[in-house]
Amino acid sequence: MKENKTKLVYSTDPGIRRKIEADRSGDKNSQANSILPEKQKIKIFLQTKGRRGKKVTVIQGFKYDPEKISNLARELKQFCGAGGTVKGQDIEIQGDKRKQVAEKLGGLGYRV
Repeated sequence: MKENKTKLVYSTDPGIRRKIEADRSGDKNSQANSILPEKQKIKIFLQTKGRRGKKVTVIQGFKYDPEKISNLARELKQFCGAGGTVKGQDIEIQGDKRKQVAEKLGGLGYRV
């Protein structure tokens, strides 16, 4: 693998740091997207702590870039007919949807 090293000392461009970091992380994202679903161990659990008693299904263990996790979350939310969000590498679905999420992820080839 070729390492991108910049010799930039100073720049007035406010977005230069993001551009350099994006260039450096390009290889990491391509590796993360190439991990097969069968190789990932996904954990599904119900959480109510800190949510005023409301239930949330939390799905952890994805090793993808944020864009792919966001697309997967959208697919899961549509399948379950519920709202949800992505926080870091975790997907949160509103309500107790553990069985539905396990069914869908199993169908996609993930180890649940």
